[in-house]
Amino acid sequence: MKHYVTDTHALLWYLTDSPLLSKAASAAFDEADAGHALIYIPAIVAAELYFVIAKLKLPLDFAAEINRLRQSGQFEFVPFTVDDTLDFKTDEIVPEMHDRIIVGVARRLNAACLTRDPAIATSRLAPVVW
Repeated sequence: MKHYVTDTHALLWYLTDSPLLSKAASAAFDEADAGHALIYIPAIVAAELYFVIAKLKLPLDFAAEINRLRQSGQFEFVPFTVDDTLDFKTDEIVPEMHDRIIVGVARRLNAACLTRDPAIATSRLAPVVW
């Protein structure tokens, strides 16, 4: 089974069926929907998702979407703990804190990162699918 870590944009575009989601990232979400992949959602991604939905006034019910993902066996939320901050130095090539948390999760789980973020992609800390 393949393992992926999603960033906020990829998750948002999956949930809204946006054409901004790349074909490769869409295929990864399709694999998960079919039960052939596991997609990890870092806690910071869930937090960012909440704020993006509110800021853009999107017609998404945040709580309902989170609960739907929780009930799926193909999506797993990854908590953020103080121990994760110990990896900040290892991942310092990624300048933005939220992105550093996301790529750190992908690196630790040996999973590909679903992102178009150039800082994550060029860091080579984890494989990127986009």
